[in-house]
Amino acid sequence: MNVAKETRVDIHEHDDKEKSLVFGYTPTCGTCKISERMLDIANEILQLPITKVDLNFYPEYSQKHEIQSVPVLIVMSKGQEIKRIYAFQSVPYLLENLK
Repeated sequence: MNVAKETRVDIHEHDDKEKSLVFGYTPTCGTCKISERMLDIANEILQLPITKVDLNFYPEYSQKHEIQSVPVLIVMSKGQEIKRIYAFQSVPYLLENLK
């Protein structure tokens, strides 16, 4: 049986970048899995630095950033939030919102 272990990620690893993404999810969220696939497809085109975070392990981050639900995509610029997306809708929608 292969059990994936959550490894702590550095949410701020791309804070020096002009544009980066933080994708917040939980493993039991079905919508998160679909949204992650749409994001992966969109990001094959955009090639933005992305950090994927299981928010179960980051309650302090969720609270500080007032994250309402998952999935959530936070668009960052130089460590500052510039946009937040909860409803991913479609790959074209993501592409339009992440340009």
